[in-house]
Amino acid sequence: MKTKQRIREFVYHFGEDSVYVSFSGGKDSTVLLDLVWSEFPNVPAVFCNTGVEFPEIVQFVKWVQTFGPVEIIRPKLSFKQVLAKYGYPVVSKEQSQFIYEYRHTKSDYMKGLRMNGKGGYGKISEKWKYLTEAPFE
Repeated sequence: MKTKQRIREFVYHFGEDSVYVSFSGGKDSTVLLDLVWSEFPNVPAVFCNTGVEFPEIVQFVKWVQTFGPVEIIRPKLSFKQVLAKYGYPVVSKEQSQFIYEYRHTKSDYMKGLRMNGKGGYGKISEKWKYLTEAPFE
């Protein structure tokens, strides 16, 4: 009841035409979508098909479309293109970003700031510093 009350408050605050449910096809978002649709059947769900989802998930999402509005969107870049452009985050996203910035900075001064965490710049963790010289992004 508390969850349904929060949903009502949210929809009434923003308006039924201004909200959507982010829908992955997993159990949690499926339950949330059912709760929302039980009171607001016109609120759309949005599923992002990145191309790496299990076929069964995509099939399930298409089946859910028979019960209400589900918009299926695709990212501008494929997963393969993302890996080619940005590399694969073998460590945390934060550390991967720090390493990326270090490798693509021309200034030795800026590299030093990133390596040592000075001047408000995030620091590359000691255990991941070897990745600054890795033969891959």
